[in-house]
Amino acid sequence: MQIEPKLRNALIFGALIGAVVGAGAGWLLTQSAEDDPFRSKEPIQVGDLLKLTGTAAFLVRQLDDLRHRL
Repeated sequence: MQIEPKLRNALIFGALIGAVVGAGAGWLLTQSAEDDPFRSKEPIQVGDLLKLTGTAAFLVRQLDDLRHRL
């Protein structure tokens, strides 16, 4: 299968961004909350998950808009 150079570069760029974001998110999730004595030990609220989901949906929408401009 032949891929146009413009599309190939976009795929490579997207894969690199995804790898960096994924590695950063993994690092943040593995950090123990016990490392910071000033951080509150509040449980995760439903609103926090909704904000995160909304942010992820916004990011996907922006990426789709970018795809249409390529």
